[in-house]
Amino acid sequence: MDRNKDLIELKYFSAISKELNLSNLSQITDAALVMNKSKDITGILFFDYGYFGQILEGHRADVEETFKRIQNDKRHQNINLLGVSNIKQRRFPEWSMKLFNAEEFAHQFPQFSEIMNGLNDVDIETYQMIKKIWTRI
Repeated sequence: MDRNKDLIELKYFSAISKELNLSNLSQITDAALVMNKSKDITGILFFDYGYFGQILEGHRADVEETFKRIQNDKRHQNINLLGVSNIKQRRFPEWSMKLFNAEEFAHQFPQFSEIMNGLNDVDIETYQMIKKIWTRI
């Protein structure tokens, strides 16, 4: 069976709960690296302005299981699934989990730098802008 046949990409956006701090963020990333590597999940995690945005790539069952864990994680609030797509190949095959802040993300993905530079207030407009970014990548 061709394992690339059931590859998907899942995108979501969430607000960060008050329970999250820098230490928790480090724990999340470290745990995600280990878990994702064992499940052959790749992707990116964007963190800034009180929000997470993430793209997960992998085999359908593994990605769906990972997303269920995220949905049950109290450090996420208002989780918004932006989309699930079948893919033929991964966009981030080298990253079990790459964490970006706004500046790093804008540098790595220059097509979004103008949008990212305009984000400076944590309000509903910021939420909507970040949501638009994640639905386009």
